[in-house]
Amino acid sequence: MLMRILKHSLVVALLAAPFAGQAQYTCADYHKFNCERSTDKRFSMNGQSKSAMVQVGKETELNVIVYRGQDYRITVCHDRKVLGEALAIRLVEKVRVPVGPATADSTKRVYEEVEKVLWDNTEHDMVQEVEFSCTATKRIAVEVNAPGATDKKGRKPDVDIACVGILIEHMPTPGLGF
Repeated sequence: MLMRILKHSLVVALLAAPFAGQAQYTCADYHKFNCERSTDKRFSMNGQSKSAMVQVGKETELNVIVYRGQDYRITVCHDRKVLGEALAIRLVEKVRVPVGPATADSTKRVYEEVEKVLWDNTEHDMVQEVEFSCTATKRIAVEVNAPGATDKKGRKPDVDIACVGILIEHMPTPGLGF
């Protein structure tokens, strides 16, 4: 009797296994399967690549560190049916700057974080990828904003949340010249 119950449980578990992933669907690996990889085989996928659910009209950001002596390629991919044809993408460096001098009664200096826009795709025909060489190690944010899709009659879809993937690829900067 016990063997029969175990055998039945195993069959149910094996039949349910393909559907378990669908019930737990998230965007965790969206960038791996939907973002276009570089044709340059020297690029490797960076471990800072991520995917997430985003809402139409809400800005989201991925903080990454880029290292001196590396070339990077950042590609953003998304569900066009919900989020629209192109996303607004910016690369922003977050810089800490001092705010006024240290006071006489305190040796602590006060700092604030200032954003320095390094690249904005709204100034580059809304392209969804960028390549660059890094000359200094920096902490940057990849900011993404989705305008939302509309159908031929100008209507928005019923759903306003979908997957966005940020694929980061890197390689050592090639030595060029003499």
